[in-house]
Amino acid sequence: MGDQSVLLRVKAKPHARQDGVIGVRAGELIVAVRAPAEKGKANAEVIRVLAVALGLPRESVMLKSGGSSPHKVFQLPRHAAAALKRLALPATSS
Repeated sequence: MGDQSVLLRVKAKPHARQDGVIGVRAGELIVAVRAPAEKGKANAEVIRVLAVALGLPRESVMLKSGGSSPHKVFQLPRHAAAALKRLALPATSS
């Protein structure tokens, strides 16, 4: 993706009652998922939830850092910036 991408900071909340984007706090999009934080299950569900919320294919949502942390950074295609604005979160160029 290179210079054709944006970075998105996410706070993951595994073991939630339901999946979804639940807000923005401290510059991070908060994403709740029902999956447990084990063996990449929660990460896969965060990617799925982000893809649906932003109207992107799953394969265009890439985990850049934070695989074992609740604080993650995802790399998205540049055209996702408009969808991020709808969620009231500014995109950062990579």
